[in-house]
Amino acid sequence: MSMDCRDFLDVKQYEFLMNWFMRRQQELGLASLDEPLSYDGDSQYDRLAAQLIAQANVAYLEQFHQSAPAIVFTNLFHLAELELQGRRRPLKVKSVKTMQ
Repeated sequence: MSMDCRDFLDVKQYEFLMNWFMRRQQELGLASLDEPLSYDGDSQYDRLAAQLIAQANVAYLEQFHQSAPAIVFTNLFHLAELELQGRRRPLKVKSVKTMQ
């Protein structure tokens, strides 16, 4: 089984979460945190990441009236970081299978 969040979301859901994470990361200034790497999982970054992922789960549930696998939120949280840094590689568009 693939761990690509696009396997679990349609385009609207993907764009909603990506935009949500980017907006919230900018609002909280996540990229400007200047702290050493944490190995105990309890840095300011770790706490903010956990908070944003939990909030995104609620926002997604309110918007689409269904839940999504946890990997979706973690994956898009980090993709949003890369997007904001301008370091994200373009995603290859998956072909849509049509029935004839």
